Order: sequence, then structure tokens, then C-alpha cells
Amino acid sequence: MLFVIQTDPFVSSLLIYVFTVIINFGVVFFITLIGKRMQIMKSKQKTIISLISYFSGFLYITILFFNNPTILSDQTDQMGITIGLSLVINICLKIITSRFTKAHELEESKALKKGEKLLEIKDLKVYYPIYGGMIKRITGNVKAVDNVSFDIMSGETIGLVGESGCGKTTIANAILGLVPKEDGSILFRGKPMKDSKEYSKYLRQKIQIVFQDPDASLNPRKKVVDIISEPLICLLGITNKDKLRQRALELLEQVSLEREHLDRYPHEFSGGQKQRIIIARALACFPELIILDEPTSALDVSVQAQILNLLKDLQSTYGYGFLFITHNLSVVNHIANKVAVMYLGKFVEFGNTLQIFSNPSHPYTKALLSSHSEIDPYKEDLGFVIEGEVPSAVNPPSGCYFNPRCSSETRTSACEKEAPHMIEIEKDHYIWCINFPIG
Repeated sequence: MLFVIQTDPFVSSLLIYVFTVIINFGVVFFITLIGKRMQIMKSKQKTIISLISYFSGFLYITILFFNNPTILSDQTDQMGITIGLSLVINICLKIITSRFTKAHELEESKALKKGEKLLEIKDLKVYYPIYGGMIKRITGNVKAVDNVSFDIMSGETIGLVGESGCGKTTIANAILGLVPKEDGSILFRGKPMKDSKEYSKYLRQKIQIVFQDPDASLNPRKKVVDIISEPLICLLGITNKDKLRQRALELLEQVSLEREHLDRYPHEFSGGQKQRIIIARALACFPELIILDEPTSALDVSVQAQILNLLKDLQSTYGYGFLFITHNLSVVNHIANKVAVMYLGKFVEFGNTLQIFSNPSHPYTKALLSSHSEIDPYKEDLGFVIEGEVPSAVNPPSGCYFNPRCSSETRTSACEKEAPHMIEIEKDHYIWCINFPIG
């Protein structure tokens, strides 16, 4: 405060008063958010605690200033007293409120009834705006997901396959509330899910995700017990260390890890073990729907098999619903009940796994299945390559999006003009095409 010492005492005191009021406001509202128990308090409770503690210090410094407008120029320590008073009241109110705010009790893992509808997506559209010009106005949209519909039942795995950039992960982000949807609806348990700003703690408990890269998904500075306990603290408000440790151990045992792994850091594990830890964390709050975004792509083949078998065992035991996103067709064939094939933001074929792999009907699905790699020392050339490049999602081709790369004998000039429509090949087996021959 040396810059005000040489000025008029009233001006100096006024500047210190204003500075104290502003600093006190920032400190109080920041301190209110700190604390494990604050995670389960309602926003109104946090606001009331902040306001009461802030106005306590505010009234103290205001009364002091108006009783003697020059007192703060000589007693600058009053700023510390004001902030300290607010913090003491803030801490006391937090302790009192937290004792009346009950944490969720840990439940036993219960199996879901098979066949219950968990997720329902209707005509989902997700567009990413493109900005341009001097004033950064919207000049276009990337149609990442365009008019997609499907359901996920308990005990069921939907495999979402397609080339990179076709919109698979965007669907997952829209379900999780990480990106806003342009149009359509997403319902969980029959209730519409709101935008990301109002994504409730209930949904964050019931819908979990396993990311692709295990190294990027784990905090290298935290032990495994803390990593697994974090959702229990943030979503359920459980702070008892014994309960947290017990639950973390139960989860590790579910994913075939041992007690000694609790107090290790992520760098001490192999890739497969890290992925198991991520799965354990996803299971912490008793979810019902788990989104698996390429969970095995960074693992070798033997570890992939272990993780896939683990997921299938967990699903058969607890009835989780899985949305499995991948480009590996052999993995989908092993784990999925139904398969949705995506191309440039749209579904081109949907059916159960046996139908897709034994009777692929859309030209793109046939091309995908024909272009998979084969280990054959006597065959040096690739068996099949899809011609052309994936069109731009900003300016997709007219008519059927796949028509520039389609090699089907039934392709006509109408494919370049008309949008494809849904055709039922057999029961629960659909394609989106124009000239598919029926019968």
C-alpha cells in the first residue's frame, strides 16, 4: 500500500476499503468451493454460505470505514482481519452444513433386468459451426452426426463402426453432454437428457465412459486408490477413507487386479492393467450405461482379448448396456449384439451382428468387410481397397453420400440426386440406400 501512503488520508483509506471489498469477495467464493463434502451440496447452499461469510467481513470493514473514514490509511492490517473474519465464518458454516448433508450410502452392485431400455436416440444431429471473416461469423457447419436414431437395452452391446471422422465419437460426446446437439432427442430411462450445462449428477453416475488412451485418462500424480475413489467423492460425497478404500479394492478385484495395486502409481502398470483401472473407475458409481470409445485400440492382441472377455463377464453379471465404438471389425464381431455402420455422419446399415457379418447388404459395409487385413505370407497385395477419399463433411456430395465411392452394380444416376431411404432387408436388419434390389 506504499502507493497510497503519500496521498490524502481519506483517499488512501477509500482505496484500501475498495481493494479489501473486492479481494474479500474473490477469496470467499473461491474457498467455498474447496472441500470434498462441497461436491454434494446444492448450488443454493453454496451461495448462501458464500454470501453470509462475505457480508460478515463486508459489514465489519464498512462500519469501520464509515465510523472513521481515515482509519484504514493508518491501520492497513484491517484488510487481513476482514478477510480472516469472512474465512472463519465460511469454514464454520461449511462444517455445520456438511454435517446435515448426508452422503450417499454405498450400495451393493445389483444386476439390471435384461431388456430394459436404457438409452433412446431419435433423429440426433450434431453440427460444428465454421467461423470465418473479420467478425468471425458462422459461414457453414460440419455435419458430424446427421439424423441418427438407435436404442440401447440393458445387457446389450451396440457396436458403432466406420472410418475415422465418420462421427462415432461425436455421438458419444453428445450422449455425455460434452457437445450440444443441433436437433433430435436423447432419452435415458425414458426421460429427456438436457444440455451439458444442466447435466445432472444422476446421469454422471449412470452413464460412464472408458476412453481410448489409458495414459491420458489417468492422473500420473495420484495413486490407484485415489483415482478410483474420485467419482465416489465427487458424485456420491463419500469421504470416509475406510469406505473408499474398501470400495476401491472391490472394484479392483472385479477387474482382476490385486490389493497391492491400490497404492501404486499409473506408470507402474502395463497398458492392459491401466485399462482395467479405467474400467474399475467407470464402475465405481454403479452405472447402467458404459460408453467404450476404442478401449482396446492401444493394446496388443492378447491383452485385447483379456479386456474384451472382462467386459463380457461384467455385462453378463451386472447387465450393463455398452456402446462400443471401434474401427476393428473382429472386435465388434466378438463383443457386440448389434452393429451400426456409419459413413459421414449417417447410418448406412444396422442389424444384429450375425446379419451384418453373414449378410452385409450396403456397398459400404461390404467394402469394409472386404478390406480387412489378412495374414497371408503368399499374398502380398491388399485384397480390397475402397476407391476415392472420404468427402468433406462441410460440403458433402448430393444424394447418397457414398455414391462417389460406390462400386455397386445397382448404382445409377439417381444415387447422385436422391437422398437414401431406409429399407428393411429382413427383420431388424436395415440399410439406407436408393436402388437396393428387394427379393
